[in-house]
Amino acid sequence: MTLTIHWQLDVAAEPARGEPALRPALPPLLRDPRQTSQNRFDYYAQVAEAAAQGRFDGLYLPFAADGDDSRIVAAALAREVRRIALVAGFPASVGSAVYAAKQAVSFQRATGNRLGWAIAPDADAATRAGFGDFVPEAQLGQRLEEFLVVARGVHGQHPFSHAGAFFAVEQGGFEAPLNRAAFPPVWLQGESEEALALSARQADVHLFAPTADLAALIEGLDGLAKAAGRQVGFGLHQPVLARESTEEALFEAGRSPPPQGALVGSYEEVAGQLARRVRLGIGQLVLSAGPQLEEAYRIGQHLLPRLRALIATPAKAA
Repeated sequence: MTLTIHWQLDVAAEPARGEPALRPALPPLLRDPRQTSQNRFDYYAQVAEAAAQGRFDGLYLPFAADGDDSRIVAAALAREVRRIALVAGFPASVGSAVYAAKQAVSFQRATGNRLGWAIAPDADAATRAGFGDFVPEAQLGQRLEEFLVVARGVHGQHPFSHAGAFFAVEQGGFEAPLNRAAFPPVWLQGESEEALALSARQADVHLFAPTADLAALIEGLDGLAKAAGRQVGFGLHQPVLARESTEEALFEAGRSPPPQGALVGSYEEVAGQLARRVRLGIGQLVLSAGPQLEEAYRIGQHLLPRLRALIATPAKAA
């Protein structure tokens, strides 16, 4: 099985816990005469370079309502790192599906088809209202599906027309050279029946959260996709805390509680647990840990080689 491994880059508005400040702050009554030489995007670039040096295959940039726009961050990083893929998250409420597709085409043409679309889960009603999104919750799934139908339609057909509940296009569609770029693979997520059914119809990759029911979810989605005449790739977002020894990992976990569902242990132990999940059918792996920069180097240097060696080994010998 081919395994693609991504490092998660969180686009928070401020450095997360454990990340260094770009420069020390002065007392509030003093004016800062220093010229800013770095900003948050320089930190993003450092994380991206660490992921590239660690031989990750891609960066996964989830949408954050209170952070920088993931697609703009991905575009900025595409020229910093010339090999890895960039899967950028955004909600289906971004506006015109046609213009979102046009932006994606430009990204693909600039980067050699390295963009992926990770459609963000719908936020709660109050958060969505803060972004001017007042679509009733019962219709959010319909809007997302219609968004994808229109975006793919204008990319792959000319002329393309659509008259729906949320989007309308009349005699549209891209012509050459825009229609020659690959449409970005679409990543969806969620464990509900509705989410899995939608992925069976529309997703290229379905990203699962850490769960004990992973095998059953993969089997169920695979059956739904086959019934729809499609094939869906399976992904897993997995937080990790790996160190040289189990004792060191547990000590670190006690100092900084890892996220729920994180794999904690030695490099060998975590690699083994990841390999077992991959053998269930996972082809896209998104790893995360903090602080992002330091852990990208650590995981790339110590964990990935062990994981890839296990994946290359027959299961009976693992």
